[in-house]
Amino acid sequence: MTAIEAAPPPAGSTGRLRLAHVALAAILLAAVFTRFWRLDTPAVCYFDEVYFPTTGAEILHGDDKAWEFYGHENTHPPLSKLLMAAGMGIFGHADPGTAGNGCWGDAEDAAKKLDPSWTYEPFGWRFFGALAGVGAVIFMYLLARRLFQSEVAGLAGAFLLTFEGLAFAQSRIATPDTYVLFFVLACVYFLVSERFLLAGLFLGAAAASKWVGAYTMAPIVAYFIWMFLRRFRETEPDESLRNYEAVLIAGLAVTVVGGAIGGAAYVLADTFIGFFFAVPGIFVVLGALAVMLFDGTARDSARGRLYLETGFSFPIFFILVPGIVYTLTYIPMFLNGHSPVDAWELNEGAYNFHRTLDQPHGYSSPWYTWPVLARPLYLYAGAGNARIYSLGNPLVFWIGLVALGFVVMQALRYVKVRLDADTGALSVKGFVTFGQAPLLFVVLGFLGFWLPWAAQGRVLFLYHYLPALAFVILAFSYFIHRLWYDEQRLGRFVAVGLLAAVAVTFIYFYPHLAAVDVPGWLERTYYWEKLNWLIPDWLVPDKVEFNWR
Repeated sequence: MTAIEAAPPPAGSTGRLRLAHVALAAILLAAVFTRFWRLDTPAVCYFDEVYFPTTGAEILHGDDKAWEFYGHENTHPPLSKLLMAAGMGIFGHADPGTAGNGCWGDAEDAAKKLDPSWTYEPFGWRFFGALAGVGAVIFMYLLARRLFQSEVAGLAGAFLLTFEGLAFAQSRIATPDTYVLFFVLACVYFLVSERFLLAGLFLGAAAASKWVGAYTMAPIVAYFIWMFLRRFRETEPDESLRNYEAVLIAGLAVTVVGGAIGGAAYVLADTFIGFFFAVPGIFVVLGALAVMLFDGTARDSARGRLYLETGFSFPIFFILVPGIVYTLTYIPMFLNGHSPVDAWELNEGAYNFHRTLDQPHGYSSPWYTWPVLARPLYLYAGAGNARIYSLGNPLVFWIGLVALGFVVMQALRYVKVRLDADTGALSVKGFVTFGQAPLLFVVLGFLGFWLPWAAQGRVLFLYHYLPALAFVILAFSYFIHRLWYDEQRLGRFVAVGLLAAVAVTFIYFYPHLAAVDVPGWLERTYYWEKLNWLIPDWLVPDKVEFNWR
């Protein structure tokens, strides 16, 4: 994307570049250390690890039960479990002892509980998740630097993600969320770098880990619209394309209306049938592009090439390629003698499971409470005061919201909204420059990953917010960039102070995130029970109660 308006030019000093490289290396070392140190603690399956690594072990053994819906983890696609199986295969078995490792609790799995051939090193089933956590830091650096044309923003983004508690906790438990974050950030980075094949591959990997990965289509669509508008302005009108343009506009209009009908039908009636109204529009658009492809005059014009490149690259790289990746993750199932119909039925069962999952849970939280970090997730209780909470870094969450608001104001600073006091009419006037596009992209990315949860009827947890949180961190990194390059030198002190405070807060909460036994007086300080009366009601949505226990 284009550089942010008024962004300072990259530093020309070799010394400053070397310093940036040293800073990046230090951040990555911190990410590796925090994700991998004590990764085998606890040495038992905890929380949803009783589902994912066990199914991964069955896949590794070639056990056909891995592909049964009930009693096994098939409520999500298989990629994360394949990676867990690979980790277990690499790092091998563990001694089950006299009590086992807490993974095989079902009656049908009683024989596996103390069987050494079914007991694996915890480091193995968590290894690739922790590696994905480090990879997410790398792509956060690349993405922030690319979007904002700023080494400072890139380093800030990597630093903030390294010391973010929710991302940290999820990277050390064998569940799909850390993989989704890694694949989403990789997809978005390659998207804005216009390496669409790689972006499509990572989109497929994200969706093949957890369906929430498909929400990446929101920033993808936003980027394609921006890319098209930018290139459209750079080409001259062509009279020979008038008929094609009329047909394309009509087809797009039908597609958009059909998509809106489909979305409304899904929210109101929990059915996908409404999306079929978009199908005629899609065929009209593809038909017009196909005819244009064989029309030499249209194909060779600058604007004609723009229509063809945009019209074909989106379905090829962001529908076909991800679909192929998603399907390939079921190869182990096919090798066990199952058919594509079986895989379809497995996915249908998963959809019905999530659609009807409304059983209350003590650590669930409504989607609108996630940005203010109202309800973390209690994952594990060990000896003494050893605990694991999936708890975000409160400074990243709360200051990140302020930064997101700042980004919104910067992105829309040339847009004026007026309400006529006499007529009540609302008018919106103004424009968004191409230099502000990365800021608007961050805002739309955040909304695209967060707001769809409002339409979900199933029980929800804080970790569902993780992909949206990545865009909050991007906004925070831009905020740090602006402080760093502020004309007042005080800005740099504030930027460093904010980052230092984030790191100190992470260190303070670390025992609470990683099952470190601490004295009782320290453990009692982690629950911040005064939040409900310290924070004014007008600052948080109605019915939001802070409960960190």
